[in-house]
Amino acid sequence: MAAFTLLLSGSCSDWGKVDPPAGNQIYPTLEKVGSYVFNDEIESDFQLKTYPGGTLPALESDEEHGSVLYLNGGYVTANNPLNSVKVQNGVSLTFWFKQAAPEGEATQDLKGAIFSFENENGSQRMFFTANGWLSYTGTDGTYESNNPSSGETGIMTPGEWHYVAMAVTNTGYFIAIDGTKIINLTVTDFDCSKIVQFMASAPLFYIGYGSGTQPGEMWIDDFTIYRNTITDNQIQVPTAGGEESNSYIIVGEEDLSTPWWTAFSDMLTMTGDQSMHYGFYNYTGGAANWDNWVLVVSNGKFTGVGGNGGPSDEYFVLRSDAYGWGDSNYNGANITHNYNWDTFTSDMNGAYVDLTITRTNNHIDVTAVTTTKGGVTYNMTFSYDGTLAGTIGSYLTCEKSYLAIDPQTVFVGKSYTPGSYVVAPTDFSSGYWQYFSDFTKITGDTPYPFVYTFINNTNGGANWNNWLLAVTNGKNRGEDGYVEYFILRADNWENVTMSNVNVSSDYDWSTFIDDMKGAFINLNIKRMGNRVDVTAVTTTTAKKVYTMTYFYEGVSTNDIGLFLSVEKASLDMRTVGYYPFIK
Repeated sequence: MAAFTLLLSGSCSDWGKVDPPAGNQIYPTLEKVGSYVFNDEIESDFQLKTYPGGTLPALESDEEHGSVLYLNGGYVTANNPLNSVKVQNGVSLTFWFKQAAPEGEATQDLKGAIFSFENENGSQRMFFTANGWLSYTGTDGTYESNNPSSGETGIMTPGEWHYVAMAVTNTGYFIAIDGTKIINLTVTDFDCSKIVQFMASAPLFYIGYGSGTQPGEMWIDDFTIYRNTITDNQIQVPTAGGEESNSYIIVGEEDLSTPWWTAFSDMLTMTGDQSMHYGFYNYTGGAANWDNWVLVVSNGKFTGVGGNGGPSDEYFVLRSDAYGWGDSNYNGANITHNYNWDTFTSDMNGAYVDLTITRTNNHIDVTAVTTTKGGVTYNMTFSYDGTLAGTIGSYLTCEKSYLAIDPQTVFVGKSYTPGSYVVAPTDFSSGYWQYFSDFTKITGDTPYPFVYTFINNTNGGANWNNWLLAVTNGKNRGEDGYVEYFILRADNWENVTMSNVNVSSDYDWSTFIDDMKGAFINLNIKRMGNRVDVTAVTTTTAKKVYTMTYFYEGVSTNDIGLFLSVEKASLDMRTVGYYPFIK
């Protein structure tokens, strides 16, 4: 890379090294793109269908798993969540599955599809059954393995719950049942990357449909779809009835063999003066200081292997060990830190890194706060001044290490320190509809959620003395033509139907008033076509977590507007912006 000519100008050069040339491939990023838990309701984007004479899918209470999806003569279909991401080396799925035990002379259903992916008219499809039968029919060929007509594998016992973890990769496929790999095929007579890319591009996926044979009675729980290939972490059996717990986005190889410049997170981009933020765990063997995380900031182009840019597009590359390089504006003397070099390599293994990139005009500030497993905190800062493009980008990479990124922490927008942005007086004197947050306009559909996070402070006088969210026709209060689509209140109230038809929550109403005092709120807003979905996750000071959901169908404008308000409460804002790693 041309930028390497600037390496020796950085500070702390005793801790650096000249890195080897870039590799020739991107190491795939494992990411959960679809998660269907069936706790209280069937997901809103699922369509319920029946076979002739069958019944619609429904939720059923199970002794082991609680609320699960029950199929008996019915199936569900939804848009394929893989369409929104780039798939590199595989598609993976995990789920809990149980078939009804056959009665009398009946035999186990081995031909009915557990799930399938299809094109619009069903002429191309991939399906999977309880025999491990994987079948693919596409315009580019056909493939199948474990057709029950040729033999029964016996990998799933009917009448029992099984945890299934499987991946279709560019070279074959594997199936793990209850934590053990039962089938692990390397396919030499067919290009399995064709199946992978079909699964990634097919518009529809189904549960309980797709093989041409109506499945028997079955139950499904915690159905999860990943881009790329799952690892042992996802193959291991989670707690019965619980969603697979590893929801992190993994960058790098978990055996700590990641070569330099081969593993990358997705790129974040931002326009104008905003902040980008990452929260992640850093895992390393600790052989060298540089075997940890690396941040790249560019002119909005992805400069990694296979990207659309090159070294000349990088403003700077900043390494975790207070070392970096960049263009002619890069100045290594701008790095500060308080690391303990005697313990640095061991400190970084399992450390949590809170990384913020803030732009102000042509100036960039980077702050990395590292908290070790032992609770020691280190701070590293860096500043850059140069002529910046209107849109800049950032992404993470690593070497001989891997990163576990928490998607809930990754955002692009504005972040606020406690007390720096407060909506309404802190003495709780605010009346209804007197104080408002800043106004945000969203044009078109949201590619990922728009989120407010804040501390909800209230006098606790009544259920409604908390936050409110207003969604408008793209106009702000006082503008000509201003219309509210709806106002949603923290206590399950909205002003459209005033019947709570579209609102649901799991609040404990006997403690609700006290729970809301000082609670941390994550308010997630998605817009798709004429529909707006809102999810409010409340974490109380006692760490109890509640979820409220709401949807509105009736948006008729290209733009929508958002703002917050209160009554006898105040909001101490933390972040306002998009969360691109949440699907």
